Amino acid sequence: MKMQKIVVIGAGVGGLTTAALLAKAGFEVTVLEAHVYSGGCAGTFYHQGYHFDAGATLAGGFQPGGPHHIVGELLNLTWPVRRAEPAWVVQLPDARIIRWGLDAAWRAERAEKLPQMRHFWRQQEYVADRVWNFSARVPAWPPANLTDWARLFSKVRLPMVPTAPLALASFGQWLEFNHITDRQSRTFIDAQLLISAQVTAAQANALYGAIAMDLPRAGAHHVQGGIGNLAKTLARGLREQGGELLFRQQVTCVVPQPGGGYLVRTNKGLEMRADGVVANLTPWALASLLGEHAPAALRQELDKREEPWGAFTLYAGVDADAVRGDCDHYQVVMDYDKPLGEANSVFISLSDPEDTSRAPAGQRTLTMSTHTHLRSWWELQRRYPEAFAARAKPTARPFCVQRNRCCRTCGRASAL
Repeated sequence: MKMQKIVVIGAGVGGLTTAALLAKAGFEVTVLEAHVYSGGCAGTFYHQGYHFDAGATLAGGFQPGGPHHIVGELLNLTWPVRRAEPAWVVQLPDARIIRWGLDAAWRAERAEKLPQMRHFWRQQEYVADRVWNFSARVPAWPPANLTDWARLFSKVRLPMVPTAPLALASFGQWLEFNHITDRQSRTFIDAQLLISAQVTAAQANALYGAIAMDLPRAGAHHVQGGIGNLAKTLARGLREQGGELLFRQQVTCVVPQPGGGYLVRTNKGLEMRADGVVANLTPWALASLLGEHAPAALRQELDKREEPWGAFTLYAGVDADAVRGDCDHYQVVMDYDKPLGEANSVFISLSDPEDTSRAPAGQRTLTMSTHTHLRSWWELQRRYPEAFAARAKPTARPFCVQRNRCCRTCGRASAL
């Protein structure tokens, strides 16, 4: 029986994109979101006259053939974005490297600042171009059956073949193959991958790392009004296609039904039957919702996964005249000899100076974040529950902008 009614859990960018495309394809789609606004870790929240980005502060994929460009054309959307040039500045202990998006400027910068990698960058751009081109043909991934595999191979073009072995290698192995071992180059790469792919070179797949490193060249963009406007744009597209988005509906369980389909329940007493469910959630959150019905493959995956990172984020309003500079985004690495994260690698973002909707007149928003291990934060919460019981005051204790309900899935502690 063909599925007709679909429930999507989570109104992040991935969930809303999926929902809008399914609605366009003729399905009856309802998105259930626990929070009061859409976007998830790419959402924007309001506080005392400021619109702060909850997680991501830059967006990519709008270049021809990029994922947002494809979705925009399919749904007839106009994205509220403006390209940031340069994308960001990386401040290492002994070097300042500007991540230009313009080819000529970036070639000159890397030749001067990263001469050990001069041959590698040509490889990275070659691979990135082919991965972007391949993904623009929208292959089924991961392939679920022989038909998917056949369609996948039909989309492969001859220039893609030399890059195929990198699908089985990490970005770190690719660097070692090119004899890139000096700590400045490796720290630069690790820091860049940490903010774009959320892992360092040792954990990043080489093909994925190639396009993650390619974000400035492909185009890093400010989102006007805050990055949450990407989700708002997708939500409008969903509704234009006949889909529905419900807020304050935290899904509490998903129960497979004997005759097929699923029963979805929320904390507000809503019950919905669906032919199919799309979970725009972490694997841990999905397993929790399924409970005893979680498939063995999902439980095994969770057992094998390493403990995830989180992020500690500081939000501030600043005088626009006090933050004049040559860029709006900075990554600062303090010490080569310490692991990245835990304040040794900090990403600082200022709102677009041309976007007056983000802050009161004469002000800009500033977001400063660092990756952090979650275990110590959960231990603090267990030892001092009273410190986490209420929403923090300015300059006070950390809290989660997704409300404590979501901390265990997004891992984002925040302070205002």
